[in-house]
Amino acid sequence: MNLTWNCSLSIGVDIIDDQHKELINFVNQFFSSIENEKSSADIINALNFLEEYVIKHFTEEEEIQKKTNYPLLDIQQMQHENFKKDLKEFRKIFEAHGVSTVLALNIHQNLVDWIKNHIMNLDKDLGDFLIEIGYNK
Repeated sequence: MNLTWNCSLSIGVDIIDDQHKELINFVNQFFSSIENEKSSADIINALNFLEEYVIKHFTEEEEIQKKTNYPLLDIQQMQHENFKKDLKEFRKIFEAHGVSTVLALNIHQNLVDWIKNHIMNLDKDLGDFLIEIGYNK
């Protein structure tokens, strides 16, 4: 079930690539807790860490975009907000119905697809933009 970091996910900006690696780590921890049939409390705890990290990463990424006048900031913010809403919805479903294989697979597919698509498209554009303007922090 793991999402694996590879060079196709690199955007060429170390600070953001490092955060994406950490995001993937938290996603994998969340799914590991489900896959290993951990207690509901453990799964919720893993989801809490994932949600907290998502907020931290998105906030920092958007701050970089604001500082550099990235032209697609509005689209980034919209996609980030949708992802956070999806996580909240997954939490509601999980809390209401518990974990099932179908739910876990659905959540996994949605998160993996979103992360890969977002990084490989919009964040790659961000990376190209930051490299072009000489951003190297």
